[in-house]
Amino acid sequence: MSSVFSTKGQEVKTTGGTSKSFQPGVVYAHIYSTNVRTSNKGDKKVLEVTLEGPDLADFEGWLVNRDEPNGPKFKGQTAKVTATSWTDQFNEPNPAKNEIISKLTIIAIELGLRTEIDAISASSIEEWVAEASKVLKGHNLYWFLKGEENEYNGKTNVKLSLPKYKFASVDETKLDVFDKNNQYHFKALKTKSVGKFEPETDDFAV
Repeated sequence: MSSVFSTKGQEVKTTGGTSKSFQPGVVYAHIYSTNVRTSNKGDKKVLEVTLEGPDLADFEGWLVNRDEPNGPKFKGQTAKVTATSWTDQFNEPNPAKNEIISKLTIIAIELGLRTEIDAISASSIEEWVAEASKVLKGHNLYWFLKGEENEYNGKTNVKLSLPKYKFASVDETKLDVFDKNNQYHFKALKTKSVGKFEPETDDFAV
């Protein structure tokens, strides 16, 4: 029996499509959520931010909650980004000594929201970050995302992080132009002892 070939009524992809995840470089996005992680020993903490880009037409992003397979999906590109280095100064209220507070305050200044951030009073860094996140969430600006390759379960992944300075701005020209050949912008995979690394982020595949 011969087959009948027809393209009528069938969808054909003309391009490879848009990646669900942000790649290293300068991106336009807003904070969707924040998270403060604690080291295994409990002596250091690090700030992570989930960034979401503007809504895209005909786009299906990652699940908002991967534990809910039938739940909503992001409408734009996303990425989980390490925003600070691991710090043991997380109980320090002075932004000059606490990078977690400093990073979010700088973002607030860029967005013209310093007064709202200054009004926050909290008893823990987690509580302060949660309140700051409510102020900053949904406000778009440009972000400089560094990239570093690492191997996990036999696959090469790229971890994204923010540089110490010039990491976010409402003016794209104030950020560096991304250069994959610049070791401060991107680090290719190298063989290293696992013991030298802080705990890896449990990504939600972005």
